[in-house]
Amino acid sequence: MLSERENRRLHEIEVQLRLTDPRLVRRIAALNTALHAPARRGGNLLSGFVRDRRTVHGAGPFPTMLLGAVLVSVPVVVAGILVAGLALAVAATTGPQTRPGTA
Repeated sequence: MLSERENRRLHEIEVQLRLTDPRLVRRIAALNTALHAPARRGGNLLSGFVRDRRTVHGAGPFPTMLLGAVLVSVPVVVAGILVAGLALAVAATTGPQTRPGTA
């Protein structure tokens, strides 16, 4: 919540901007219009899905599945690399074990 003095100062700044930089005012108005425009529907493929452009799922089911596959596969690959590195480290630090009775 702004005080009365702050509200007056903000109003003065807005008026000054409108008078001195109309191009900036048009750009801000266009941005405001774009942000509050209704969401467009996607293509006919899987048109039963409601598409909201402000969510991850707004791109559609296929990019969402691709993102899910990447999110699942990356930790599996990293875990495999760590296990392989651990196995190499164990193999490098332990020498061959000699058993009695072998030549």
